[in-house]
Amino acid sequence: MIIQIEFPDVLPEGRGASFKKGIAEILIKNATTPIGHTPNDYEKIREQGRLISEFLSNEILNIVRK
Repeated sequence: MIIQIEFPDVLPEGRGASFKKGIAEILIKNATTPIGHTPNDYEKIREQGRLISEFLSNEILNIVRK
């Protein structure tokens, strides 16, 4: 699976946190189980999601710092 996300060319300084919160709000809103719950044997998948989230967070930070 390939997921593509297009970021604005420039985010004004200090706006990165708000941008990330907007992304997180929709992802959390679309969760089908409570955020604290991970079904048995799904922790590895959840960790993969965390790694992707960390990557996205760093990409946004790089855009804001341009």
